[in-house]
Amino acid sequence: MLSEAFPAIHREDSPISLPLAHPGAHAMTTCPFHARHEADAQAVDADAPIADALSIDAPLAPLLDPALRMRPPDEPLPPPLRAQGGPLAEVFSRWLRQRDDVDHAPEKAVLSRALLALSDDDVRAHARRQAAIAARGGWSHWHWAVPASTVASLLGLPMDELAAQRRLHEQLRAMAAGLGALATGEAVRASGEAVATLLGALDDAEHRAPDAPLQWTLLRHAAPSRWTDRAAFTANRLALIWQSHEAGAALLGHALLGDSWVSGAPTREALLRLAREGGAVRVTRRFDVRQQPPAPVTVQLAGTDHPFGDGAHRCPGQGLALGTSLASLQWLAEQPGLRPPTAVAPLALPNMDIPQFKDEELFP
Repeated sequence: MLSEAFPAIHREDSPISLPLAHPGAHAMTTCPFHARHEADAQAVDADAPIADALSIDAPLAPLLDPALRMRPPDEPLPPPLRAQGGPLAEVFSRWLRQRDDVDHAPEKAVLSRALLALSDDDVRAHARRQAAIAARGGWSHWHWAVPASTVASLLGLPMDELAAQRRLHEQLRAMAAGLGALATGEAVRASGEAVATLLGALDDAEHRAPDAPLQWTLLRHAAPSRWTDRAAFTANRLALIWQSHEAGAALLGHALLGDSWVSGAPTREALLRLAREGGAVRVTRRFDVRQQPPAPVTVQLAGTDHPFGDGAHRCPGQGLALGTSLASLQWLAEQPGLRPPTAVAPLALPNMDIPQFKDEELFP
């Protein structure tokens, strides 16, 4: 149940998979990358001026080029969400990740400021606690549960038992299904129910636990009054949990594939190197609005210095992602008598592979 896969070709939030600069590496992402037109996208390197790849007058690297947008101007929503509407469509249209409007930059700035204000000690404490709780669910659960549950806990959601982690995972998988390019009406409806439940839980946490570390930094540095409206604030608060879900499971899973954590957790620098070498996002997608219709451009990130993106859509959660993975791996390294995880076929999404493990207990 905890590692069910939704077909990659049906995922609206992942672009096509391209060869890695390091062929043996797999990938994750801190920010989901929404895409379409898989068959006809042109690929460029994140470090190369886009003019070299597309023969157009644009001397900027693609991630810095303002003419390369996150979505086509006439298609702000994936087709199933546009047709069905509902809570997922409402939050999707407000996610900073999907927008290039005039309010994007100031809202991104306050969100980034809030994440920078988050204490490393708080991240470490919450990640270690979630790692300990997730250990009761076995290896197939552990790397999926820790990242999103840590963010949820930092926001004040009650994540004090294994059942709470599993409920959160089910809600996030429902969201993933609703973002499928061919999502059914039932999938969109179920995803809307999951979104509504999570939004309600976040509002409740704001009133019940306003001093929860991430809730507090958001209310202090990125308060609702600093957004277009409260709905935008609420949507992007949820986005912090959503963006840690598959992305965090991939980074943590790839770290587990090596044995280095057995004798001691990797350093932050080692985790970032893993991301650069293909253990982070491989590609991201943009649409070149200088062409009509806007031309899809697939930007290669693996093997570059930009595994978390760059420019206006650089992921502000890099520090949170690395800190969560580092703390949870440190917790693992301190546990005596662990049974190493047994890898099985990964969940292969077009822009990342999420390692999967047998449903075995951590402790014999």
